[in-house]
Amino acid sequence: MKLLATLVLLFALLGAPSSAAPTIGIGGPWSRPAIDTGVVYLTLANHGAAADRLVAASSPVARAVELHESSETMGSMNMGSMSGMAMGDVSSMKRVAYVTIPPHGAVAFAPGGYHIMLVGLRRTLRQNESFPLRLHFARAGWEATTVHVRPI
Repeated sequence: MKLLATLVLLFALLGAPSSAAPTIGIGGPWSRPAIDTGVVYLTLANHGAAADRLVAASSPVARAVELHESSETMGSMNMGSMSGMAMGDVSSMKRVAYVTIPPHGAVAFAPGGYHIMLVGLRRTLRQNESFPLRLHFARAGWEATTVHVRPI
């Protein structure tokens, strides 16, 4: 009985064994060359059994890093065309507080959808360079990655 109590205490002090595999995978982070404002695209894969949320990001190359979503909606009317009315697509971008990554699922951050904005770049992002990016998840905590700047 004393041995069992000692083992329980030892595990409590050292922490229970945990899997070494992270629950969030970060795939293919890339950016475009940029001067004032940059953008990061990547894929987030949740290997865990519970949903997680990307809630923040940071990088030393920018004064602020924000989560954004672009969307395209139909419905702008052009009354000036010769044929009467023409419909056009309208693109918009909005800042979001978080992005949910479903359990055993993935979310792509790609042109026309979710993306990470680098606001107030401290240096020019040149093609074939790379820079660090940290992502903060509600459950998984902070994860670091390297973003590669692709040629245009």
